[in-house]
Amino acid sequence: MENNRNQSTKQFHKSIHLWGRITILVALLCTLTIPLYLTFVLGYLPNSADIISGMISIAGFVGIIWFIEPISYFPTLGPAGTYMSFLSGNIGNMRLPVIAATQDALELTPGSNEAEVAGIFALISSTFTNLVVLGIVLVAGQVIITVMPEAIISSFNFALPGILGAMMIMMGSKIKVPNLVVLVATAIAIMIFIRFAPNFLPANIATPISVADTGIVAIFGILYSVIAAKKNHAKESSKEA
Repeated sequence: MENNRNQSTKQFHKSIHLWGRITILVALLCTLTIPLYLTFVLGYLPNSADIISGMISIAGFVGIIWFIEPISYFPTLGPAGTYMSFLSGNIGNMRLPVIAATQDALELTPGSNEAEVAGIFALISSTFTNLVVLGIVLVAGQVIITVMPEAIISSFNFALPGILGAMMIMMGSKIKVPNLVVLVATAIAIMIFIRFAPNFLPANIATPISVADTGIVAIFGILYSVIAAKKNHAKESSKEA
């Protein structure tokens, strides 16, 4: 009986990986459809400097998440939940809490077969609910924006800096004062370098650096934080020993 159950689980996971990879690949191709059409059909060739600066900016903010999220979320999400969550998005603030709440309500052990199946149904419900609410908000939001004064619409340009600033305050409050001072000093030094980079660097190098200034600062901040965390961990380990 136990062997049959294990065999069924293996077959189930094999099917999940097959269809999960197919759906992720289809989503990737669909995502690239519009950029490829604009580039090779309509002839809108993007500037290489803009592409490089955009990649640096994105990697600076979320690059570390590309490695951390799949590893840290997998024990709770499971194979099926991982494919579904990364395809639908909003993992940390929506998918993961839904699965955790469902497993807790049903008193299931995370990582068990029962918890995985319950998580799949929870994710399906969450995804459909999210799509319905998002569709309503998108339709209503467009109507609201069309009747808003220009002054209010232009104020939306400060939304992203405000969000990033709040995130920096949240993270900075958890950092020790000496490390925070070093991070701020490093950020200021990098920004000064970027500001005067066009004066002594070739244009094809200075332009991507100038556009991706925030991402470059974020990358240096992440690297310093990782190094500082390793040092603190080594000190704590030596004290315990």
